Amino acid sequence: DKIMEKLFRIPIYLKIFKRKQEIMIGYSDSSKDAGNFAASWSIYQVQEKLYKISKRNNINLTLFHGRGGSIGRGGGPVYAALLSQPPGTVNGKTKVTEQGEVIQQKFSTESIAEYSLGTYIGSVLEATLSPPIKPKKNWIKLMNKMSTIGNISYKNQLINNPEFLRYYNTVTPQKILEKIFIGSRPTKRNKTNKIKDLRAIPWVFAWTQIRLILPAWLGTLEALEYGSKKNNLKFLKQMFNKWPFFYQMMDMLDMVLTKTDIRVIKFYENCLADKNLKNVGNKLTKQLSLLIKLNKILIPNKMINQRNEYRESVKIRNTYAETLNLLQANIIKKLKNNKMKKNEKENYNDAMMVTVAGIAAAMKNTG
Repeated sequence: DKIMEKLFRIPIYLKIFKRKQEIMIGYSDSSKDAGNFAASWSIYQVQEKLYKISKRNNINLTLFHGRGGSIGRGGGPVYAALLSQPPGTVNGKTKVTEQGEVIQQKFSTESIAEYSLGTYIGSVLEATLSPPIKPKKNWIKLMNKMSTIGNISYKNQLINNPEFLRYYNTVTPQKILEKIFIGSRPTKRNKTNKIKDLRAIPWVFAWTQIRLILPAWLGTLEALEYGSKKNNLKFLKQMFNKWPFFYQMMDMLDMVLTKTDIRVIKFYENCLADKNLKNVGNKLTKQLSLLIKLNKILIPNKMINQRNEYRESVKIRNTYAETLNLLQANIIKKLKNNKMKKNEKENYNDAMMVTVAGIAAAMKNTG
């Protein structure tokens, strides 16, 4: 925001671009670096700041949302997403990326494409003509604190745990995803063994395959535990019921938690992890279990009712997805055998591709 403030004071710049400015909002790396809870709130705040700066300098602002398909990369239903943006930021227009499996889901046929475009037009009009309310000071104060707590917890577990990255490399199919043609870019920016150099798409994709979907929720437990304390609970409930941004964020969390499966995660660990990595997994699944319980306590009844049909569809898909998960974990274990014959390895790689595609299709919101 400080950079844009300085830029908008340069007369020649404003003249060349006719006081029109497009700014891209990045979701993927911000979520990977800070955790989804903290990143979502930071992105909301920066949009507010950019809107105020643009209005103050008489700039026609267009925000370009660089969303991915997964929740950890800013994904979710476009209608709810646009209606939960800061008031004034959707001013008759918006720009959004559509990528990965989302393109097929939204634009695969003429009728689906027309419906998708109609959804965009309707949501932009509604967000412009009837913008959401501004968050109250108590909500902002609570969000700032929860965001800080969530960010600290997220970073402590990723950066300060020397075994975490080894867990990711060993238990998820990340190593195998590097060798198959998924995504348009390499899985790493540099050939280092650091989390900051991992690309966001394979990062989310790999966690989704084993049903942990960690990028969408890690750090959120500690944030919500603080928010659900006696002095804060009143404001947290207000945020659920009156603030579209917070409702949307928690609705997406609920969707993610519905797709996680601790039994499947444990099966991967039993096939692939040593004792130290199982300890890492135990801490993560304990947090996941506690978050699922806390989420059920906190979410309002209207969200439960809205999600019932979706939960049933996930259960139906799980019947097939769980079988693919069991196969995939065993295939990864077999592919670690360096003495395997070339033709045998090719067969297992083909089978691996089938499981990857099948699990992705069942989970949706994968990359």
